[in-house]
Amino acid sequence: MSLARLAALCLVLLSVSSLSASAQEDYPFTGEWNCDGAPFVFTSTVYSTGDDDFTIQEVQEGSDGSYTLFLTDEVYITLSEITDDTLSFSSSESNRTMSCRRY
Repeated sequence: MSLARLAALCLVLLSVSSLSASAQEDYPFTGEWNCDGAPFVFTSTVYSTGDDDFTIQEVQEGSDGSYTLFLTDEVYITLSEITDDTLSFSSSESNRTMSCRRY
């Protein structure tokens, strides 16, 4: 393999890995949380309750620093008042609000 081909292959591999890294964006809410005694985990693509994992279809940031995570077209959760250690969780499905602390 020529040096030019090897360099081109390296550039392609670097650009592919950069795309994968940017698809997994970190948000202030990512991590493990205790929400009124229940363990919740948020990544940029999954919301987990321990028993069930839900794919996050879209994340929208509000002008107030809150984030709405759309699980389906009709079901979403909103995370607000986010600090390093706490956040408020509310669900469109249950209309329940919970206080969460980071593990």
